[in-house]
Amino acid sequence: MNLSFTLPEFFDIDEKLFSIRKRGTTDPLIAIIKQRFQEKITLHLTSLKASRDGVAHTGIDLQNNNFEKIKQTYFAFGKEKAVVKLFSDMSRQKLSTSVIMLLSEILFEENQYRKNKKYILNNSGERQPTTPANKVPAEMEKLVEWYNTNEKARKVHPVIMAAYLHYKLTTIHPFDDWNGRIARLLLNLALMKKGYLPILIGPEERQTYYEKLEHADKGNMEPLIRFFAQKELETIDDFINSPEYLSISTRYDLEKKLENMNKGERCIVLTEDSATNNLLAYILEASGLNMNETNIISYEGCSKISSANLFSVFVKQKMPGVRIIVHRDRDYLTNAEINVQKQLFQRIDTHLFVTKGTDIESYFLNARHIHHCHPSVDENKAKQLIAKAFEDVFAKSVDYLWKKEFGGHKTEEHSHLGHAVEEMVRSNLKRFIHGKTALKVLGYHIQDVAKENVNLEQASPHLYVKELHNIAKSIWDKQNLS
Repeated sequence: MNLSFTLPEFFDIDEKLFSIRKRGTTDPLIAIIKQRFQEKITLHLTSLKASRDGVAHTGIDLQNNNFEKIKQTYFAFGKEKAVVKLFSDMSRQKLSTSVIMLLSEILFEENQYRKNKKYILNNSGERQPTTPANKVPAEMEKLVEWYNTNEKARKVHPVIMAAYLHYKLTTIHPFDDWNGRIARLLLNLALMKKGYLPILIGPEERQTYYEKLEHADKGNMEPLIRFFAQKELETIDDFINSPEYLSISTRYDLEKKLENMNKGERCIVLTEDSATNNLLAYILEASGLNMNETNIISYEGCSKISSANLFSVFVKQKMPGVRIIVHRDRDYLTNAEINVQKQLFQRIDTHLFVTKGTDIESYFLNARHIHHCHPSVDENKAKQLIAKAFEDVFAKSVDYLWKKEFGGHKTEEHSHLGHAVEEMVRSNLKRFIHGKTALKVLGYHIQDVAKENVNLEQASPHLYVKELHNIAKSIWDKQNLS
């Protein structure tokens, strides 16, 4: 069976893991978070519950000849701890059949190979033969030797190595029971030995998983390998998007940005969306902030505003004399929710600026601003164009609000509630209209009327925001604000 090939997924996997390792060299917490992440998956896979106290590396030598003593050492930890500790040690040492047997014994009290003939009922309902019972020990030794030899040679991609180890164990079927779970544990062990993250196959994915195994039974390993590669990518993305990793990773990015800043800043604005940095800058400038002494830094990618709270504390530690403004779009938050967030930032002397409309683009849906940017379009005409844009994106704005509050899509059975949501948007268009979409549509309408390229993305006096102006006054002299 040819295992010397590559898949596009491998490049994505290795690139993302390289990024994680790079972060790990700057912050040791990454390694701790990764270890906990791996332990959580391992315990879930083994159907065990996490122990209350942390599980540290044991460093037990699995190659020690006194294997009975090794076994008793692990059993003394109790099942939950023993599995994680053993798995941790296995990931850093040479694989052996005796260690696989120990894993089976700890988890399932299975400490010998099967003695009887076994068949596997495959996905098509056909009986798939397994290795004859009298040949199981030799085949297991052969598989382990293959794995150790190829691991040392480093000529086969780790995902292929892990997939083949897993697949071959399912075909050998060494135990009377639990072969699938042990095979999936060894799959993850092989991944972890090479610095990859363990994966879980959810109940809803089992049918697909069995189909890929059947392809392998017929001599084609690629579908199974690709399936595992895609699961690895999903797991890496889950890890990268975990709140713990995001906090460290974004803090690292922020620190790098701060290092590259000059020392003349008097105000730093943290914004959740790097794509709207220019729009935000125009509003800040129109509100009186000195942009030569103001720096806008994105904390994009953070799913929680609490992350920005931590970053604000970090900035204050690094630059105590600098005033901090945190920007976030209102989206569909209630006033009560916003007030809670503002109070959190007030405690660390940081100002939270929340847009009046759903997003920063809503400030540019402004008749006076349109006339300033396009003098040929008077204010009355500009108001008509804005109203037209609002009507064009009304249905989409209703959908956005619905999905935010209820998820999914409206159906006939939701018609009464749907009308209520529509009425809410209709009664307060400036608040609920989706600004990003409305601004884009408005641009088309202005272009049709003005017969020129749209240029709304610029500063004007009509983008002035009083609360930002008050902050500017507290930083710079009033004489400089005229």
